[in-house]
Amino acid sequence: MSAPKASISTLIVGGTAAYGLDLSPWRPVGEPIILHTPYGPSPPITLLQPDPDHPPVGFCSRHGWDALKRSAAFLNHRAIIWGAKMLGVTTIFSWNGVGAIHEALDVGDLVAPADLIDFTRTRVTTFGHPDLKPASGPAFHPVARTAILRSLPSAPRPSPLANPTYVCTEGPRLETAAEIELYRRAGADVVGMTLSPEAFLAQEAGIMYASLGYVTNFATGRDLGRPPRRQFGPVVAQTCLPLLLQAAAVLDVSH
Repeated sequence: MSAPKASISTLIVGGTAAYGLDLSPWRPVGEPIILHTPYGPSPPITLLQPDPDHPPVGFCSRHGWDALKRSAAFLNHRAIIWGAKMLGVTTIFSWNGVGAIHEALDVGDLVAPADLIDFTRTRVTTFGHPDLKPASGPAFHPVARTAILRSLPSAPRPSPLANPTYVCTEGPRLETAAEIELYRRAGADVVGMTLSPEAFLAQEAGIMYASLGYVTNFATGRDLGRPPRRQFGPVVAQTCLPLLLQAAAVLDVSH
């Protein structure tokens, strides 16, 4: 594994609406980097430096550029996380579109998951590397999650839930109403298809990981009489990227 020329401490992995996002407001530095990992090529990683008083932050779109080219079930999560490790990344922040299970949540709300239930079935959740210890402990690193929480007061719709739980499903199909009811009874507040194995791989690689969820819709059967709403447009990325850049700045100052 040859060391890349660039070195960064924070990588932001963009989810919903990251594809095709105009990065010019956040001052890209140089050309995007594609790393050749043992698990295949990483997505293009762009260095962003919106504030010259803080070091550049890496950014990549996990689903591809220009369009949603791969759903979560078919992503090469290991190439993303190993690429971060090659760059010397110590913290990964991600954003993800989530469906609301908890009745207090509405479309447009923001959540920083505190725990994760994994209902995926076919995904590879380890690098299988002899020098790396299996993931254990909190799914989301408390220090990284606190940095996200400290960025949320400036958000247009902060979360009404203090410690939400995210359930990850296999996809790419949406969940049935019966499945969502099962997840609700298991303690899940939001549902998505992305964070496993990403969170576990980051932990195995020794990288702090935390996520910001944007409620894009009500989970199946959980509209509870409210008019159906869906928000998968550019506003998701335009809301989440600045907040995670703030979280990266918070982490930089605290270190």
